[in-house]
Amino acid sequence: MSARILSVLFVLLLGGCAKSVYTDFDQQFPYQEIETYDIAMKSSTSPISLDDSRIERALEKEMAAKGIQETDTSPNVTLRYFVQPKTEAVAYGPSFSFGYGSRRFGARYETPVRIEERDYGQLVVEMVDNQSNQVVWRAVSNRKLTDSMTPSSKNEFINEQVKDMFANFPPSVGEE
Repeated sequence: MSARILSVLFVLLLGGCAKSVYTDFDQQFPYQEIETYDIAMKSSTSPISLDDSRIERALEKEMAAKGIQETDTSPNVTLRYFVQPKTEAVAYGPSFSFGYGSRRFGARYETPVRIEERDYGQLVVEMVDNQSNQVVWRAVSNRKLTDSMTPSSKNEFINEQVKDMFANFPPSVGEE
């Protein structure tokens, strides 16, 4: 029994160690010199969604925590974000299982295979150097933003993901 508990705890520990965000960056860019930023505006024809507002507030909070000021006039960098639509296929069945009891052994097989497609979004934040117009830093959430989330869970999710994205910002030159 204790071996089962230890194995479950080990699996949970490994799952907790998985990174919730992936970041990539230009190792030559002088991140310490960033003093100002702006958030890229959506096109004037598309309305600002509730998630857009949540993401912008989270970005403003994290940049303020890093001591970087928002400005409309000649910012060092521009932050742009989007929720990349993704789809995953989830298969149900067939299943195969074994069982045993006192002096008995059994196996079971079930069909049919049913596949359900689920849509979700993957949050992406990019930092663009305004002098070169090149992306110099990019973060991608490894977690799923879904329409089935409640407003409060979406808000919490976005705040956590943006915080994780900027946890090691500015990046160290030696980071890989």
